[in-house]
Amino acid sequence: MLRRTLLALALVAGTMSVAGAQPLSDIHAPKVTMYATATCGYCAKARTWFTEHDVQWEERDIEKSASAAAEWKAAGGVGTPLILIGEAKINGFDEAKIGAELAKYAAKRS
Repeated sequence: MLRRTLLALALVAGTMSVAGAQPLSDIHAPKVTMYATATCGYCAKARTWFTEHDVQWEERDIEKSASAAAEWKAAGGVGTPLILIGEAKINGFDEAKIGAELAKYAAKRS
């Protein structure tokens, strides 16, 4: 399902045409990490968005884990969520930025 979502995002973003689309099995998803807290409302929205779009992600709670807090700080975290998609960093929950970043991975495979 993630592969279809990435393909759809690439098509919407205009970075891939149907005629030039790679087989879905050739599209590889990036590593997605979200630095979050249990009480963050925008973190909850991000979780919902990831689930609805079949995006697999690793969540690191910066209040429960000293190592997660250190990673968050080192990555320039100033609030939550801090979302890392491959090498990209997204501060806060921004559907358009998340979708565009995921679409880049689908486009790279075309």
